[in-house]
Amino acid sequence: MGSWIYVALMGVAALLYAWMLPRNQETLKSSEQLVKEVEITLEQYIGEIQLENEQLVELVAKMKQEFMDKQAVHHHELREYQERLLKLEQQLGNTESRLSAAETDINDAQMKLAAVLTPDITEQAERLPTIKDRYGPLFEMHQEGKSIDMIAKSTGMQRGEVQLIIQLAKQEESI
Repeated sequence: MGSWIYVALMGVAALLYAWMLPRNQETLKSSEQLVKEVEITLEQYIGEIQLENEQLVELVAKMKQEFMDKQAVHHHELREYQERLLKLEQQLGNTESRLSAAETDINDAQMKLAAVLTPDITEQAERLPTIKDRYGPLFEMHQEGKSIDMIAKSTGMQRGEVQLIIQLAKQEESI
């Protein structure tokens, strides 16, 4: 508001300066008339400045209200986002706990299945005849000290086949 006062004072100073300049008496108006004209001009100028100031104050108030409204909307949106984030974190926690429980159940089921299947595998291994059981006569001859050629002739097998069976039986015993 201070700036319009300076402008008004400058206008007054300019008018006073113009009034003090020497003029012809014919063109000079009476001092009262001149003062009235200056007052009227200054009043009009002050009125215009006051009107502009009022408009400016209204504009600032309107901008402030718009800002407050936007801030309220943003604050409301922020609360909604925080609530959604909290719900999602809770859902994630629930999902993680269910996943952990499911993994535990799966591990338990695998252990039970392994416990059930292990005896079956052992029983199957026990039920399968060993190489010595399948080729009993061949190993009896081998234990008696007969040569591989002799065993091959008696059983009707090839010499390499007899050697392979004996080696497989040794490997089976070591396992």
